[in-house]
Amino acid sequence: MINNNQLNQLEIDFIREDREKVVPAKRVDIVSVKMVKEQSMLYKKRVVSSPHDAYELIKQFLGDVDREYFVVVCLDTKNQPTAINICHIGSLAASIVHPREVLKPAILSNAAGFIVGHNHPSGVIL
Repeated sequence: MINNNQLNQLEIDFIREDREKVVPAKRVDIVSVKMVKEQSMLYKKRVVSSPHDAYELIKQFLGDVDREYFVVVCLDTKNQPTAINICHIGSLAASIVHPREVLKPAILSNAAGFIVGHNHPSGVIL
């Protein structure tokens, strides 16, 4: 026989959606997500004011890599780069990226804006 305390405990583990239907409750994880600084680099110009500036910054960051990299450069309100994130490392000729992965570093770093870019290791631009 179930007493009232046991019955109350059973009711905590279930949610009534309708009068007839009872479904198990869903446990939701509470998480904390943080950005972790891995390293830093110097950027002489301080401000990204043109597509060429963005190109130079990304070129300086990537150097000569042998695969396609898709990067996100996070900017503050003065268009100064605050963070660079390697969003995806692809193959020799492709890098497939989901929009959520592009927006994540910009949101986590409280960016006022962001620039995306990728390289062509073959040197051929289509």
